[in-house]
Amino acid sequence: MLNDRPLVIVNPKAGGGFDEGKSARYVGALSTGLGEVDVQFTKAPGHATELARAAALAGQRLVVAFGGDGTISEVAGGLLAAREQGADLTDLGIIPRGTGGDFRRTLELPSDITEAARRIRACPAHLIDVGRATFATAGGNTATRYFVNVASFGFSSAVAARANNSKKTLGPKVAFVGATLRTLVSHQNTEVFLQLDDAPEVRRTLMLGAVGNGRFFGGGMKICPDAKLDSGEFSFVVVGDMGKLEVVMNLHKLFAGTHLSLEDVGAATAKTVRARPVNPDEIIPIEMDGETPGHLPATIEIVPRALRLRF
Repeated sequence: MLNDRPLVIVNPKAGGGFDEGKSARYVGALSTGLGEVDVQFTKAPGHATELARAAALAGQRLVVAFGGDGTISEVAGGLLAAREQGADLTDLGIIPRGTGGDFRRTLELPSDITEAARRIRACPAHLIDVGRATFATAGGNTATRYFVNVASFGFSSAVAARANNSKKTLGPKVAFVGATLRTLVSHQNTEVFLQLDDAPEVRRTLMLGAVGNGRFFGGGMKICPDAKLDSGEFSFVVVGDMGKLEVVMNLHKLFAGTHLSLEDVGAATAKTVRARPVNPDEIIPIEMDGETPGHLPATIEIVPRALRLRF
């Protein structure tokens, strides 16, 4: 049975967390923009995925993710999992409330809750691409996960893990810059085998590789400035064997999206990206939408027009 009243899935820890009083104000602001809504709060990592999947299978027309990039990714993953089980496409709306806000930057969403809610109500749904990554897990198995924004491996994954463990009291940009500089002290570039689509596999020494459906990661770094959400292919950016001082000197270019002109940076487009360590014993972590669920080897594929997003 179809449900016309939006379901809002709220991460109560997003944006530093909020108490009962804030919750009441937020729900009021949501209702002002969207009308009557049902609200469910997440209780643990992965809970948003299960809530969204169950809602889509029950015929929910619109599910709204209230939180940061991780919450958005989990909710989208739940809707996509329901689609695999035969459910009709459920529209996704976003109320950005996290500390990173990288997917919000690509979509140019307003930060005000009521304004963002009104935009969801007024805008038609657009079909966008998503990424699907199959990768190694810490237990030696493989797992598959969807992402909506950026997947990356190498230095960026170590930075994401460090930033996620920080308090971010001075904001996401300061947190990610700080995590970048602290990670840089002990980081060593690595060698990987890369394959784009059906092209021959190549061996590269790199600092990081970024597979972009969206344009931003790392608290506002415009890592894939040419990425488009509905192009049917990824924007793939490789930062090669760059030295530590060179990274520090060019960090501002990463935020501005002007780094593609650097000699050690390469860019291409692809529908499938495969990456594996040259040394099979080396653990190279992979990051997706700000989370670090596993490591290389990985196969990352575009899934065209898979998600209905209102923005």
